[in-house]
Amino acid sequence: MPPLCGFGGSNDEPNRHRNQEAPAQEAQRTGKPLSRKVVVIGDGACGKTSLLNVFVHGHFPENYEPTVFENHVKDMTIENVPVELALWDTAGQEDFDRLRSLSYADTHVICICFSVDQPTSLENVVTKWIEEVHELCPGVKVCLVALKCDLRDDPATKASLARYQEYPVQYEQGLEVAKSIRASRYLECSARFDRGVREAFEEAARVAIHARRRGETRGSGPGENGDHDGQRPSSCVVS
Repeated sequence: MPPLCGFGGSNDEPNRHRNQEAPAQEAQRTGKPLSRKVVVIGDGACGKTSLLNVFVHGHFPENYEPTVFENHVKDMTIENVPVELALWDTAGQEDFDRLRSLSYADTHVICICFSVDQPTSLENVVTKWIEEVHELCPGVKVCLVALKCDLRDDPATKASLARYQEYPVQYEQGLEVAKSIRASRYLECSARFDRGVREAFEEAARVAIHARRRGETRGSGPGENGDHDGQRPSSCVVS
């Protein structure tokens, strides 16, 4: 399993040395953490909560309990910048669509998750999740995260999917979708075995440092938006 794949950095790098780096530089100088918000979304039962629990608490939950809404805070140091990373866990079920929309306010980065043992969860990245992001958070940067990568070569998982003429999602498939939705990063990890988990959030935090949230304009945020279709401030719409 490739533990980590990042792309899109070339769109961010030239902007890191402009006047919008002031907040990151101030955080370095004062030691006061830079506050950044990351919202984690994706289909129900794809592994979002397990991912967050392993990263924040070092614990993998064996029993599945649907999440309605939960927040975590993790202190990190990225590129010598102290960061207070607010992590928002969300419910993937349709019943919670409206409640989930409330979590998007003031977001710097959205991590869209799918599970390699649920091919439909990758399909929903394109048909549901990226559309929701475009509607409620136009311009906000996105990272695509593949979860449960330890099941990609699991015989029982393969046999179960084969009954429906399906196969575990391969690395190349995830990467292709990441490019199609113009994600800033494509990341793969296994929460059960704690493989690539910290690296995934380090990359998300790195993107967040150089992203702008709603209401920030050029010169007030830490970095350019870096969108492929032009530079524009990110925004989140809560209805």
